[in-house]
Amino acid sequence: MNKMKTANNMKKKATLFCLICFFTCAVHAQVTIGSGEAPNADALLDLTENRAGTSTKGLLLPRVSLSSTALTSPLSAHVAGMTVYNTATTGDVTPGYYYNDGTKWVKLFPEASSVTPKFFYMPSVVLPTDTADSSYNPATQEFTIDLYALYGEQFGLINPASFIKGAGATTLPVLANNALEYFITYYDNTVFQNITLSDTGVLKYKLFPKFTYSEKTFMNVVFKVK
Repeated sequence: MNKMKTANNMKKKATLFCLICFFTCAVHAQVTIGSGEAPNADALLDLTENRAGTSTKGLLLPRVSLSSTALTSPLSAHVAGMTVYNTATTGDVTPGYYYNDGTKWVKLFPEASSVTPKFFYMPSVVLPTDTADSSYNPATQEFTIDLYALYGEQFGLINPASFIKGAGATTLPVLANNALEYFITYYDNTVFQNITLSDTGVLKYKLFPKFTYSEKTFMNVVFKVK
């Protein structure tokens, strides 16, 4: 009989302990990691190493290998607010911190920072007007020029026979085509017509049937950093 009473008492104590733990967890939904200090009143998660609030350690986010800003891989879905550190250099992603806006990955600190101007002129190129050029389509009577590709070739210093840099110079930034906006701030409207410019930097234009070259026969192409 005493054994049964003892067992019942133990069950009651265990139940009471579980209830206390449950309510304690419910009340203290905020958590401090790194010390026994109470979390900040406005923080769900407080990383505090000591009472003074200083630390000799940092926060290390999950390191993943993204495939592109459009693909969810290696995650299973786009989740708005998800933040990771990408280790891969492929497609349009490079190593760095990325957050997800619910439809794609966005780099937190893109290369276009204080060292990159908010806009810059495209490198000088010759826009063809000869219909024998490979960029000309006889069916549409239209020229197609990939301005972004030409920028990438020049800023990427692709052709060693056509560029020179200082002995201590490193590299020029080549931004992804979706990190830029494209503008033509001037063109000779007596030579060029039916001009279109895509969001990825592809220029298309036609020529007037009769035109005369002059010192005004050029285009000013400006890239704006998003």
